[in-house]
Amino acid sequence: MDFAKLFQSIEGAVFEVMVWILFLPRTLFRSMFRPRWAIEYLNEEWNKDADERFDDYLSPVLLWLMVAVIPTSSILTLSDPQFLQEMADLLPKVTDPQRLFIATLYSMIIPFMYLVYLEWLNKRPVKKSTLRRSFYMHCYALAPAQFLFGISLFPAAFNPLFFFFTFLSILLLGFYEGFVFQYELKISYMKALMYAFVPQVFMIVVFVGLLGLIL
Repeated sequence: MDFAKLFQSIEGAVFEVMVWILFLPRTLFRSMFRPRWAIEYLNEEWNKDADERFDDYLSPVLLWLMVAVIPTSSILTLSDPQFLQEMADLLPKVTDPQRLFIATLYSMIIPFMYLVYLEWLNKRPVKKSTLRRSFYMHCYALAPAQFLFGISLFPAAFNPLFFFFTFLSILLLGFYEGFVFQYELKISYMKALMYAFVPQVFMIVVFVGLLGLIL
């Protein structure tokens, strides 16, 4: 085993994690309070070489994974109201493949739902070569809403407030997605907002179905 290369790999990984922690707050708050900036920043970075992109802020996919997918999946995985009474059962719940798959699927289905819907509205064929930029844009738009939904579950997990925060997250998803639809379709924000809320009906049906499977 080449210990020098192993140490260099560990050193690089530690540095990357440190950079993620450093850039996470400012990327999240920028995308949360300045959604139009996120779209403009992505377009600027997209014109650069792949190795030079996202040098000042987290990439949209990494931001989305760190603040949306991981927290929300963790909360939904631990959805049993009795888990705090049985701490010995905590690890099996976290590692149960079915629970983890369903929870992660819910977090990940949202951007793909918007992605396909937007491509359909633009009358563009769904191709891998054209989807990447759009996927990145949706990650920046969805991360703040899914982050707020995830952290709201910690104090309100699966009591009546849970449904209030679920409804609030749906409104926020439409709000942030409205900026993406406005930019991509070149329409007014109010019209874009109406387009952005159309997939919510499908999302609610999926959410209720997945929640039933988890509980």
